[in-house]
Amino acid sequence: MTYEPVKTTDEEGTIEYRLNGVLHREDGPAWELLDGEKQYFQNGVLHRVDGPAWESPNGNREYRVNGKYHREDGPAQEFANGNKYWFRNGKKHREDGPAVERPDGKDLWYLNDKLVQMEDVIQDVKARFLWRMKLEVPND
Repeated sequence: MTYEPVKTTDEEGTIEYRLNGVLHREDGPAWELLDGEKQYFQNGVLHRVDGPAWESPNGNREYRVNGKYHREDGPAQEFANGNKYWFRNGKKHREDGPAVERPDGKDLWYLNDKLVQMEDVIQDVKARFLWRMKLEVPND
């Protein structure tokens, strides 16, 4: 059994790192094209916790953890056309704004992959805030 990824480069310049037959690399992209496209894999699935798991030369980026779209501090998908999608654990989800932002302004709001109205998100966040405040108020 191999413990270090094996690097190969094909005739078109595509670089791959494989461990036991699957794309895998812990210290950089496991798949790279000459045009600058990069994909980060661990154990055969797109995975990166400190940046996008997929980057294209035109500016498209996708953040994935264990193959699922996921990002805590921004959109998990960003496209050169301006579309942005927020995901948590593979589900469209955003509590501080629309989970789908489009340049044309036709934004969509999602909580746990369920399409909701903006007012529902505001109400949900407000209710959780008030619940937390109740827990922090000392009893006399």
